[in-house]
Amino acid sequence: MAIGEILLSAFLQVLFEKLASLGLDYAQKKGRQPFSGINIDLLNKWKKMLVTINVVLDDAEDKQLSGKGQVKLWLDDVRDLAYDMEDLLDDFAIEATQAKSEAKSSTSKSLVKWKFCFFSQYNSSVSNPSPRLLMSKAEVQKIDDRLEEIITRKAHLSLTENVVDRFDNTNKRLPSTSLPKSRFLGREKEEAEILELLTGEAENGDTTLSIVSIVGMGGVGKTALAQRLYNDARVSSCFERRAWICVSDVFDILDITKTILRSFTGFSNEGEDLNTLQVKLKESLSSKKFLVVLDDVWNENYGEWTTLIKPFEAGAKGSKIIVTTRNRTVVSITGALSYPLEELSLENCVSLLAFHALGTTNFERHPDLEIIGKEIAVKCKGSPLAAKVLGGLLRDKGNPDEWEAILNNKMWDLPMRENDEVLRVLKLSYVHLPSYLKRCFVYCAVFPKDYEIERDELVLFWIVEGFLDGQKGKENILKLGRTHFDELVSKSFLQQSSVDTSKFSMHDLLNDLAKSIAGGTCFNFGENQLASNEDDASLEKVRYASFTSLWSVTSKSMRVYHRMKVLRSLMLLHDRYSWDDKFHISNKVLHDLLTELKYLRVFSLCHCSIVEVPNCIGDLKHLRYLNFSYTDIERLPESIVVLCRLQALILRGCQKLSMLPQGITKLVSLQFLDIRNTGSLKEMPQALVI
Repeated sequence: MAIGEILLSAFLQVLFEKLASLGLDYAQKKGRQPFSGINIDLLNKWKKMLVTINVVLDDAEDKQLSGKGQVKLWLDDVRDLAYDMEDLLDDFAIEATQAKSEAKSSTSKSLVKWKFCFFSQYNSSVSNPSPRLLMSKAEVQKIDDRLEEIITRKAHLSLTENVVDRFDNTNKRLPSTSLPKSRFLGREKEEAEILELLTGEAENGDTTLSIVSIVGMGGVGKTALAQRLYNDARVSSCFERRAWICVSDVFDILDITKTILRSFTGFSNEGEDLNTLQVKLKESLSSKKFLVVLDDVWNENYGEWTTLIKPFEAGAKGSKIIVTTRNRTVVSITGALSYPLEELSLENCVSLLAFHALGTTNFERHPDLEIIGKEIAVKCKGSPLAAKVLGGLLRDKGNPDEWEAILNNKMWDLPMRENDEVLRVLKLSYVHLPSYLKRCFVYCAVFPKDYEIERDELVLFWIVEGFLDGQKGKENILKLGRTHFDELVSKSFLQQSSVDTSKFSMHDLLNDLAKSIAGGTCFNFGENQLASNEDDASLEKVRYASFTSLWSVTSKSMRVYHRMKVLRSLMLLHDRYSWDDKFHISNKVLHDLLTELKYLRVFSLCHCSIVEVPNCIGDLKHLRYLNFSYTDIERLPESIVVLCRLQALILRGCQKLSMLPQGITKLVSLQFLDIRNTGSLKEMPQALVI
């Protein structure tokens, strides 16, 4: 059930505001045509057409949720047009910025101060004599023709207009919420039994290693239980060595072995083969009592499993492996002692729902909500994740009528496959997210499962992608983004890492939801996958993409990204367990990739061994976010100083970086400069020094 188009109303609001801004700019020029191929009449026409589309979105989304294929195709085309129109309007904005800069530099030599927000103590002054770009009339006409065609098709879909204009409601904020504390209910019996097994003195005399499997459906709380056990002080004091590994879909023995070894020894083992790593792991575990958690295992290959655990036989008696899985076949091949997690009781579901909605585990202080709350808890089908997310949805709703509206929502009546009830709850919660949060949440689909990210890193992505545009002015934009982030955490759409509290991730099912919403606009790929879809025409519509690498990025692995001509975000991510190592990409591979992606707004390349940044980076006029953290770069090319839209330049941990470009003050939009932990940076351009 695709629901990606539900975020279109928030997207159209951004376009509406950009059209208004462009129209104002036109008016200020007193009738002169500021951009090639466009005039005030065309701007007004486009604005009216967007309003015409906007007022039928409610009905269109309802119809496509019910399986109306033609409506779904129409909404897909509206989405693609909205992206292309925004790219075109951004081209106009870039042209305007460059024209103003040229005019200013020709009439005055004065310097304008600008601020860094939180990463640096330096201020700067700017001038930006970058060349103007003239827009093609053909591009404007193409957008106009597509808008006309979409309006014509709309008339044949019998869509009903919404009586309330969404533009009037898009940015109404809900009351601020505090982050909820974790609450663990209904697993006391299983927790006590496994805790006794982990820490008890009685041992099986016939075996050194014991394997415990926590098994159950998605969202039932397997990982949460494993985390409580792993972090329990009695458990940590009982084992000499511990390691936690998120396995997920790809069961890579080399990767898992390397991660466990690093957790035990703290040393990097880059480039070593599996045999060498397993010998080292065996030596590290020799006569040591250890605990390893393998979270979210799907592998059904017995041979791969036995190969993985072979070094563990060297451990001391009492060593344990905990496996969490949805797949009962995994339990069979591991020979594990199984602890199945069944659905929560209704009583516990009610308590968990109440805790996340009201901050208390009962309805004693809210008797008017008790009956409705219990009926909603029934819909959770015993899933703790569903109870948490629904509770987060109700967190800002104190009126019984609002709770009734959730209980009676038509989504409960839509047909679902068996075992998909939790996904229904998550979809319902997404539909009821405030519109200003929807694009922020869906953007997280660009990250692979189990990927952990810092709050401010994600907030910067939202800022530079324009998701907070239209909400500025009332408060600092970074503070606003952090508030959005905290709201998603309070609603359980994001969760704090139990291993590194400075980082956050999404539950696998919520990651699946975000990807289903993003649809063909999002693409994830890794070096362990095969690019079987290189010739897929849908790649040409991808806007957000990531590539996860452990060792190197090759031209072959990047070939699929060359097809993504309208790509906005590209993140080359290092394997999340190998931060001490660096992966490799040649300058040629990087150059060839960047020359294909002219609409790129976000480019992130961290923990890579590159020493040089290609000059072609300066050709990416739409670029707003550039991250080379923890790379070996020694300098940045002067070509970056023409990037008039660049808002964030992240150079954290670039130990070999000796200086910044002298022309960096020409980056008129730069707000965030991160130069933490750059030990070789001896001097700053004069204009940056206070």
